[in-house]
Amino acid sequence: MSDPKIVASAKEQGRTRPEPVDPGQSWAALGWIGLAFMLVGGMDFVLTWLPPDFGNREWEYGTVTASFNGLPILLLGLGLLITASERLDRRWWGTLGVVGALGLLLWVLAGFALWAMNISLALQTVPDNLLLGVQRALAKTMVQSVVYSVLLAYLVRKAWLAAKGAASS
Repeated sequence: MSDPKIVASAKEQGRTRPEPVDPGQSWAALGWIGLAFMLVGGMDFVLTWLPPDFGNREWEYGTVTASFNGLPILLLGLGLLITASERLDRRWWGTLGVVGALGLLLWVLAGFALWAMNISLALQTVPDNLLLGVQRALAKTMVQSVVYSVLLAYLVRKAWLAAKGAASS
């Protein structure tokens, strides 16, 4: 008497195996999703700055902080687009990635400088019972500026290589 089978193969169960997925189609889908994330994140970013009120220190401080908080979706889109460009050898996606990442890197550096000029105002005008929250927000924005700068510098390099068609690591 033979032992019963606990696990039967798909063929024995009357099912067929699914067709293998083409990796190129998956990378292309991720690239298009990246473009969509860039569009949505970019629109959110632009709308944060409208209408502009430069010279108003509270507006400058709040707008830079809000922009930093909204960057992850835009950065995710850039990362997906650049990686898909690299895998599919779509150089125009890499070129778009270079322009986007370099523009954002310059903005993060300029935005941080603008924000840093307004730190004293934030600390002077806050009531004592809210000081801890403002200090936490300051620390968060400082960490974000460093992390975003490093990440964007990496993405600029990666996108540049993808746009040139070179293999990157």
